[in-house]
Amino acid sequence: MSSENYTDERRQYYRIDDSAIFSYRKLPEGVLADQKASSNTFEMVELFSQINRQMSTSLGRICDHSADIASYLKGMDKKIELLVQMYLFNDTPLTNGSRRQLNLGAGGLAFGTDEKLEQDTLIAMDLILSTDLLCLHLTGKVLNISDNESGDFAYRASVSFTNISDIEADQIMKHIMRIQAERLRLEKNL
Repeated sequence: MSSENYTDERRQYYRIDDSAIFSYRKLPEGVLADQKASSNTFEMVELFSQINRQMSTSLGRICDHSADIASYLKGMDKKIELLVQMYLFNDTPLTNGSRRQLNLGAGGLAFGTDEKLEQDTLIAMDLILSTDLLCLHLTGKVLNISDNESGDFAYRASVSFTNISDIEADQIMKHIMRIQAERLRLEKNL
């Protein structure tokens, strides 16, 4: 298999079409630092995610001692997550961003926009992924802008992430794999 075919195959496998709360803004030329334009909602989702990560260790220890209590706590946690998702992903404007269709990969994303961005434009992006309530503040460089023949926006921008940490890339990959596994399960059940 040629390296080009392998790259195309890998790129296709590790990319998904997803819906997320998303906003972006152009960065001044030459600025590539951590540009975070977060709202209170983004900060709350980040805090929610941190608490979930901290609690998962304790829940693991509880599972070792009492399966019933662990099952109950997991159910309560799921209820809380569903309430947060209902709040965040309802069609009301809760953040600076709006819910939008994205094509997401660990190395970048593509999204619809009415703004004709120039190639190599640097942008700061805020992104909340629904299934994991994962909140990311990322920077990227516009690789390509094309006319969007289908969809709500005039253009489609393809962006490569810049300065993405290994942790952020891993979080995106876990999200992608979780979505792909869920879609495969649904296909098998049809």
